[in-house]
Amino acid sequence: MRKLIGVLTVSLLFSAPALSQEIHGYEAIYGSYVNYSGSGIKDYGYSGTAYLAVGDGKEHSLQAGYSYTKIKYKSAPDLNQNEFTLAYSNTNGILRNHTFTFGSHYIDSDDDLTDGGYALFFDGTYSSYSKTYPYAFNWSSGLGFYYTRYPNTVDFYVFQLTPHATLKLFSDYKKGALYLDLTGYGIHVDKSSQVGLSKSNYYSLEGTLRYYYGRYDFKVGGWVGQQVFAVKKGGFIVYNLSEKYKGGAELETGYTFKNGLRFSFNVIYNRYKELSTDNSVNQTVITASLGYRF
Repeated sequence: MRKLIGVLTVSLLFSAPALSQEIHGYEAIYGSYVNYSGSGIKDYGYSGTAYLAVGDGKEHSLQAGYSYTKIKYKSAPDLNQNEFTLAYSNTNGILRNHTFTFGSHYIDSDDDLTDGGYALFFDGTYSSYSKTYPYAFNWSSGLGFYYTRYPNTVDFYVFQLTPHATLKLFSDYKKGALYLDLTGYGIHVDKSSQVGLSKSNYYSLEGTLRYYYGRYDFKVGGWVGQQVFAVKKGGFIVYNLSEKYKGGAELETGYTFKNGLRFSFNVIYNRYKELSTDNSVNQTVITASLGYRF
C-alpha cells in the first residue's frame, strides 16, 4: 500500500496535464514533540512531516504530505504510524470566485482499531473581493465534507461537516493585515458504543486570529466543545486514536526571509479524555518548521 500511494503521488505531481509550464509552490518540513501530562498510557511522542504544494499560481494546485509519528507508551510497545495525504484544488476553473478541493488521507498504524484507515474529503469555498483595483480579498465562506473509515477491526466510519469562514478585519501597508477564521465541526461516529464512546454526535467551534506585519506573521486561536476522530487542517491531520478532546488553544509565530525561506514556531495545547483509562490528559505539541516558497 505504501508503494502504491508513493507512485500515485509522484505520478499526479509530475503528469498533471492541467498545470502550466511555469510552476509555483511551497515546500516545508515540520518537526514536533508531544508531551502527555496525566496520561495513564502515553509517555511522550514526536513526529516529522514533509509537505509540498505545486500549481500554476492561478487555477490548479496539488498538495502532498507524508508524516511519521512515534509515541512512547508507559507499559506497552511504542506506536509507529505513517500517514499520506494528497489533495487537488481548482480555483475559478469550475465556478468563478470558488475553490473546490478533493483529497484523501491514508493511515498505516500500529493501532489495531485504526490501522488501514482512510479519509476522503471535499471542500467548496466562495471568496469575495473588492470590485475595484487592486481587487483585494474581503471574506470567504465554505463547507467541508469528510468521510473516514476504519475497516480493520470494528469496521466503522466517521462523517464530519466543517463549515468555515474568513473575514479580513483590516489590511494596511503601515499597520499590517488582520484576519479572523471561524470553523465549526459536526462529527458523527458510526458504531460509537463499540469504540468506547457514550454518544454518536459531537460539536465544536474554533476561532483564530492571523496577523501579518512585514515579514512577520502571528497566529492565536482556540476551540471549545468536543471532538473525536476529527479531521483538521484541510485533511492533513487526522486524530485517529481513541480519545475524546474537550478544547484547546494554539499560538504561532513565523518569519519569511527575502529569498522565500520561512521559519515558524508553533505551540498547541489540547485537553482530552482517554477512553480506555478514563484519565484526563493535557496534551502539548511543540512544532518547528522550515519552508521555502518558489
